[in-house]
Amino acid sequence: MTMYEKILNAAASLFETRGIQASGVDTIIAEAGVAKATLYKHFPSKNELVMAYLRDKSDKFYAWLNERLSAKKATSLEILFELCDLVEIWISTPEFHGLPFHIASVEFPDPSHPINQYSSVLAIELQHYLSKIAAAAGAKDPEALGQQLTILFEGAALVERLSPSSDAAKRAKNAAVMLIHASI
Repeated sequence: MTMYEKILNAAASLFETRGIQASGVDTIIAEAGVAKATLYKHFPSKNELVMAYLRDKSDKFYAWLNERLSAKKATSLEILFELCDLVEIWISTPEFHGLPFHIASVEFPDPSHPINQYSSVLAIELQHYLSKIAAAAGAKDPEALGQQLTILFEGAALVERLSPSSDAAKRAKNAAVMLIHASI
């Protein structure tokens, strides 16, 4: 494991258990077991570290989805339904702590703050990802379907974070399936 990964993993653990704002640089340094200079060599500011964390979490989510979707020998429409199943599974896992970019935007509510702005970029990225899959499936209006799926999945993620085992992910998946049928 590189120093970069060691620091990022320590920060991720703290951000997910204590919150981003509550995890100071000194705490991250202690958790990672590195010198302050080492942290700043890899991450020039805490904002840079937070954004690297958000990017890492997004990249891992997309890699997890893409691996499972590409393993399917199915039509584009079947992959869209499989996507709904996978999002339900992901949101329902005990390890799920909510969408990091949601949490970051709440902790940094000022729209001009770099972390809030980056959270918006990641939210738009998710919508584009879903729209691209909707387009490949033959949706009449893939951008609209992508946005609708984003609303459902992000809403389910928030409800599950606040009320674990509430079946919000399952209900969102069922609503998404109905939307897909109506959009194809």
